[in-house]
Amino acid sequence: MKLFKYSVNFASSCVVACIIASTAAVIAQPKPSQTNSVIKLTPTQLKVLRSLGLKLALPSYVPANFHADKVLVSAGRENVDSLRYLVIYQNLNADKCFAIESASGGIGDLPSGSRSYPINSPIFGKSVLEQGLYGNAKQPTLLSQWLGEQNGPFYRFVGTGVIPELSNCSNVTPQEAVKVSQSIRYLN
Repeated sequence: MKLFKYSVNFASSCVVACIIASTAAVIAQPKPSQTNSVIKLTPTQLKVLRSLGLKLALPSYVPANFHADKVLVSAGRENVDSLRYLVIYQNLNADKCFAIESASGGIGDLPSGSRSYPINSPIFGKSVLEQGLYGNAKQPTLLSQWLGEQNGPFYRFVGTGVIPELSNCSNVTPQEAVKVSQSIRYLN
């Protein structure tokens, strides 16, 4: 029994070490029935996110039938500005998705898109969701300006096609994206 206990502790240490060693990792892809009803993450996903040491913020609202499909984390050895996480939400049909991204620093302003939608976050204030060509997107997508306190960490809504992990599905409506963005709250 003691051997099993040490194996679990060793495995947990390896996961944290891999995150800190400047890698990106996909952590726990839950089935929808395993998710938390408010923030839609498994206890394992939350534990890994908390291991980064960042102040966590996630949406308290996601559209019906959406769940956290993947949690990706990365941390660099260079400095604290390279801590990041990405929580990818997907609907049950796997045809719609979006992500919430966080970065500890090193962010910049987003160029204006072809269409802008105002965000009025009770936590972070006023911002904008842009519709345009961003990242790897081959057609207009949704991406919000970074939200956060002056010294970070920072958070934003990421639509389909911006990153490779979001390339095989379509966007939620801009109105849903604004609603998700406005619901981002700090976790205790």
